[in-house]
Amino acid sequence: MLTPFIKGPLSVEALSMHLKTCIRNAFPYVAVYGEISNLRRAQSTTFFTLKDAASQIPVVLFNNTSSTMLPTLANGQLMLIEGRVDVYIASGRYQIVANKIRKLGLGELQQQFEALKTKLKNEGLFDADKKLPLPPLPHTIGVITSPEAAALQDFIHTLQRENWLGSVLLAPALVQGNGAAASIVHAFKQLHKRSDIELIVLIRGGGSFEDLNGFNQETLVRTLATRKKPLLTGIGHEIDYTLCDFVADKRAETPTAAAEWIARTYQSYLQQYQHLSTRFQQTIQFRTSTVQRQVVHLSERLAALKPTQLMITYRERYARYTQSLQAVYQRHLSAKTAQLTQYAEGLKHLRPSATLQKRSEQLAQLTQQLRTCLQQQYTQQHQRWTQATHLLQMLSLERQLKRGLLIPLAHNRMQVQSFSANPKGQWLWHRSGKFFVRIIDKAP
Repeated sequence: MLTPFIKGPLSVEALSMHLKTCIRNAFPYVAVYGEISNLRRAQSTTFFTLKDAASQIPVVLFNNTSSTMLPTLANGQLMLIEGRVDVYIASGRYQIVANKIRKLGLGELQQQFEALKTKLKNEGLFDADKKLPLPPLPHTIGVITSPEAAALQDFIHTLQRENWLGSVLLAPALVQGNGAAASIVHAFKQLHKRSDIELIVLIRGGGSFEDLNGFNQETLVRTLATRKKPLLTGIGHEIDYTLCDFVADKRAETPTAAAEWIARTYQSYLQQYQHLSTRFQQTIQFRTSTVQRQVVHLSERLAALKPTQLMITYRERYARYTQSLQAVYQRHLSAKTAQLTQYAEGLKHLRPSATLQKRSEQLAQLTQQLRTCLQQQYTQQHQRWTQATHLLQMLSLERQLKRGLLIPLAHNRMQVQSFSANPKGQWLWHRSGKFFVRIIDKAP
C-alpha cells in the first residue's frame, strides 16, 4: 500500500481527513468478532464497544442499517460484526461502521457473570424473604463510593435539591479496577458496625461492563449478604445490572435515582404529616367554632330565662315549703308525745313489775311441788322393783335346784318333757351332770 505524500504543515482536521481516506481505502470490509460492552443508544444510532481479552474497538450501528438486530443486542454477547473501518473526525478515533451483525453467544466475562449469578441464586442469596425493609425516614445514611466520583456529587446535589434534612456519612472506596471489591468490602464493614447508620447506599456512575465488574465479585456479594442493615444500590445506568443489585434490598437505576428515592420518600411522609397537620388544625378550628356557637346560644337562653328572678322565686318557694314542713313536723311530734304519755299512764296502772314478782313466786312453788312428787314416785317405783326382784329370786330354778329339786334329763342331756306310763327303772341324769338317778317308783 502506498502512503500519500503530504507536503507542508497540516491542520488537525486535514490530517484526520487524510487518515480517514487511508483507513477507508485500506479496510473497506472487515469481519470482526468480540464481546459487546458499554452498549448505549442515542436517537437513531447505537454505540457499543467490541472487545476481547487484549483489546477493544468502538462500533457504531445506524438503526436503518440492520434494524432487525437491534432488539437482541445486550452487554456480554459474543457478536460477529461485518462492516468497514472509519475515522470519527471530531475525536480522531477510528471505529467500525457495522452493516451486518450476527450473534455467536455470550462472551467469557458475561458467561462468568451468569454462572456466578446462577450459583448465588441457587444458594438463596437473592431470595425475597432475605430482603430487609428500608427505613422510610432515615436520619443518617452511609454512602460507599469514590470521593472523586461524579456520582457522589449528583447524589448529594439531588438530596439538597429535594430538601432532605438527614446526614450523609461517606465511606471512601475504589469503584473500578482489581482492588475495587476489597475496597468496597472494607468500607461496608466500617459503616455496618456503626450504630447511627440506618441505611447503607452503594453508588457508582455509568461505565462499561468491565468497569462495573468489580461489583460482580463473589467475595463482595457474600459480604453484603451478611448485612443486618438495609442496603440500597444505584450502580451505572438503567440497563446496567450487577450482582450487588440482586443481593441488595432495593435497586435504583442510577445514583441520582437512589437519592431521589430517599428524598421523595421523606417528602411523601412530610406531605402526609403536613396534610394531617392541616386536617388537625381545621378540625380544631371547626370544633372551636362549634363550641363558641353553643356557648353563645346557651348564654342567650340563660339571659332569656332571667336567672336572678328565678333564684328569688325559688328561694321564696323554699321558705314556704320549709315553714309548712316544720308545722307538719310539730303537729306530728305533739300527737306522738300525747300518745306516749297516755301509754305511760296505762302502764303505771298495770304494774307489770308486781305481776312479774307474783308469777315468779308461783313458779317457784310449783317447781318445788313437782320435785317432791317426782321424788315420791321414784321411791315407790324403786321399792316395787326391789320386791319383784326378791320374789323372782325366790322362785328361780337355780334356787329350787339348790333346795334339792331334780330336773330329769335323758341320756342325751335333753330335758324330759313327760314320762311314759311306767317310768320305773328309767335312769335320769342330774342337770349338773355330776350324778344320775334311777326311778324306782312313781308317787301316786
